[in-house]
Amino acid sequence: MRAGRRHGGLPRALVGLGLVLALVGAAAGCSGGGDKKTNGLEGLAPAEVGSRAVTTLRTAPGVHLSGSVTSPGGDAPADYDLVLSPTTTRGTVEEYGQQTQLVKIKADTYVRRARSYYTATGDSAAADLLADRWVRLAAADAAKYSYFTLSGFSDSLRSYLVGLAGKVEQEKVDGERAVRVRASDGTTFEVANTGPAYPLRITLAGNSTTRLRLADFRTPDAATAPSSPIDLSSIG
Repeated sequence: MRAGRRHGGLPRALVGLGLVLALVGAAAGCSGGGDKKTNGLEGLAPAEVGSRAVTTLRTAPGVHLSGSVTSPGGDAPADYDLVLSPTTTRGTVEEYGQQTQLVKIKADTYVRRARSYYTATGDSAAADLLADRWVRLAAADAAKYSYFTLSGFSDSLRSYLVGLAGKVEQEKVDGERAVRVRASDGTTFEVANTGPAYPLRITLAGNSTTRLRLADFRTPDAATAPSSPIDLSSIG
């Protein structure tokens, strides 16, 4: 009988132990797997949310920036897909319906364009020399790409902050907690609500509408200067 009770009591002990382990596991899951603590943006004024996002972006180690512009004016780029760091930029820009490969390293700006680009811009004479070749731009031509640096892009956003007003809305962007702030003209900033206050999606309204997505806030692979470019940097 004693052996029987001992044999019969073992399953009850294991059941009890299993229950304890289950409760411990559940408690651990609650403490480690719940929502992250917010960064407090939801309690700020909309303009302050935007300001913090711009400041955080400007000091980021790097970012993948993609954007599109509806009805761009003049020779403004229509689409871009770029990786920015504090000192370099690399990626592609669409201009005149054609793609430009772009590399910026500090003060030097390099582009490579197909013959179709020069034809579209009415500069067929340059195509024979420059088409499908890397070109180091003169300062005057490089100025149009000054926006595409981490500091230049961040600073350009500041003029849109003054119009941000109303309610700070909490939402999710790609499954992550975020806040949204708006201006009456349709400008919006969607900003990470946990961790650093990085902007995740931005819409800039005005004469044209620019829609931006930002991701990969980390140090990117190193950008290197193209070999043997045609050097126009001493002209103009």
